[in-house]
Amino acid sequence: MNKMKNYYSGLPIKWKITIWSSAFMFILFFSYLVLQYVIIEQRTLSFEKQNVNRQLEEMIVLLETAEQPLTIEAIQKRESDFSKINEEDQLTRIMDEKGQIILSVSDGYPETEMAPLPVKSKQFETVRNGEDPLLILRAPIVTGEFTGTIEIIRSMEMFDDFVDNIFFMLMAAGIGGLLLSFFGGTFLSRQLLSNVRAMTDTMQKIKVNGLKERVPVRETNDEIAQLGKLFNELMDDLEESFMQQKQFVEDASHELRTPLAIIHGHLALLNRWGKDDPDVLNKSLQSSLKEVERLILLVQELLELSRAEAGTTGQIDQTPAQVIQVIQSVKHNFALLHPDYRFTMHMQEDTPRAALPARHLEQLLIILLDNAVKFSMEEKEIFITCASDEETVWIKVTDQGIGIPEQEIPYVLNRFYRVDKARSRKQGGLGLGLAIAKRWIEKYNGTIDIQSKEGEGTTFTIAFPVLK
Repeated sequence: MNKMKNYYSGLPIKWKITIWSSAFMFILFFSYLVLQYVIIEQRTLSFEKQNVNRQLEEMIVLLETAEQPLTIEAIQKRESDFSKINEEDQLTRIMDEKGQIILSVSDGYPETEMAPLPVKSKQFETVRNGEDPLLILRAPIVTGEFTGTIEIIRSMEMFDDFVDNIFFMLMAAGIGGLLLSFFGGTFLSRQLLSNVRAMTDTMQKIKVNGLKERVPVRETNDEIAQLGKLFNELMDDLEESFMQQKQFVEDASHELRTPLAIIHGHLALLNRWGKDDPDVLNKSLQSSLKEVERLILLVQELLELSRAEAGTTGQIDQTPAQVIQVIQSVKHNFALLHPDYRFTMHMQEDTPRAALPARHLEQLLIILLDNAVKFSMEEKEIFITCASDEETVWIKVTDQGIGIPEQEIPYVLNRFYRVDKARSRKQGGLGLGLAIAKRWIEKYNGTIDIQSKEGEGTTFTIAFPVLK
């Protein structure tokens, strides 16, 4: 038994589906055949009983309507009438109350050695005389002049042959049904597992060819097709994630390589002869410290980006943002840091709270204003606008700087992406600020929109749900 269980558990799912579906279909079909056989047998036997009973009633009516008194001689004189009623392969006998046969009529059925049996009520009986099945009907005859029994013995050989033929036909149909159920189960398992097989083949191809392979999915809406579609969507996300990680490693390596190369060059210079020259020593140390500060800033922003992507908040105060207060605070700080810039505010006085922590809103505004300051070297005026309705709070930061080329706008929120790479590096930009802003905005179900025209300025619009 354990061997059978182990063998079954080791079968592929295709054969398990085939076995179970075939067995289920065969059991249903076999049950139907058995029921059909029983119904045919019973209906045929019932028909035979009705036919014999009809003959019995005709014979009784014949005896009861006799004009002369019903005596043994009168019964024997009606032999020809009984012969007309009697059917083929049938024996009819009339006996007295002592069981003595006084009339026997047969049509192709030989006299039987079966002893007569007087009865007091009508009764059916099925017996076998050797290999010949018999249906016997007995009924009492009671009149003023005669008391006895009428007995009809009918051969059921034709009935037996008919039932046997039906049985063999149903057996053949059962065997055919078993074969059909097996082939049907095989076809059903293939149809059900076609997408699963395609998914397995695709996984094998992915191991060889990489993440670009996808499962071919039929245009249906069944669960297997939905599984294939979901697999493809997951592979799309996975491929995009791998590409982002690859790009991140390349960009981070590029950003780290430059300051490390500068530091290495200055240290090599000092090691050779610069440590004895105070001017060279001072210049190299200042340059190295500047690059170390860039590395520290890069690590800090990478850590902040990692937290934003993971959605962690650490020990940050989760108090919902009072939008106007946060904007005024950030604007005041930037006005102190950049006294040569003019920050103009347009506020809606009854602006409700936004559904994000004040610290993160402050961080987002710092990123946007810092970005605006960096790229507004000539027109040094920056506009901050705040508005809201019952569902949403909008904050706009508009500068009059160099702007962003239209083809560059879809990429400015990517990590390490800089529109003007030379100017950005000179100004200390790492290309991570807007990427960090994007992650926090997504975390709090917000949106960010960029409108820009090269040479005329840029407007960043961030929107968040109102705190309910």
